[in-house]
Amino acid sequence: MVENWIDFALYVVAGCVALLCLFEATRRIGAYGLHRTAVLMFVFSSAACAFAGGFAYQKYSTLNAAVVASQREAPAKQTAAWTRVAQPEKREQLSRAVAKRTFAEYGTLAPYVDRNGETKPFAPALEDLRARERVVAYYSRTEFAARGSLAEALLWGIAAVVAVFFGLVMSFAKPPAPKAPQDETLAAEPPLHR
Repeated sequence: MVENWIDFALYVVAGCVALLCLFEATRRIGAYGLHRTAVLMFVFSSAACAFAGGFAYQKYSTLNAAVVASQREAPAKQTAAWTRVAQPEKREQLSRAVAKRTFAEYGTLAPYVDRNGETKPFAPALEDLRARERVVAYYSRTEFAARGSLAEALLWGIAAVVAVFFGLVMSFAKPPAPKAPQDETLAAEPPLHR
């Protein structure tokens, strides 16, 4: 999903220019040998492709770390901070808050301690289900964005290799024959009028 069309258009144009320059630099190097213009064009265009691919891979690794962190298991035993609270209502409130947070983060129905000190299973309310749904949707979007960034990084690498390959293939094409010197002099002379 494209969020800003201007940024997307500029990114596409810059990518096309970088790949075209990489192709042309490789073609010139293959056809005419190493010379300064072709080498500089090759270095700058390959650096642009590497930068764009590296940026996409860095974005993938960041998003993937968030996805991996979301897939961790719920702690086996919750720390019972509410056991030190003297008031039964406050103890139940803290215990329910921990069970609610555990459900929202991990999707696990954790038990809580009620006012009488009995352990009961947490029954999520509609707002708890909505909170869990938002968390799951966030991590789904993050995973989708991470896959897209990895695909973009791979695409930059593949496109750069293809541009170099086609540049080398096109360098083997026979260049046009140079014009004969006599043809140039005839073309430069104005026609005679009588």
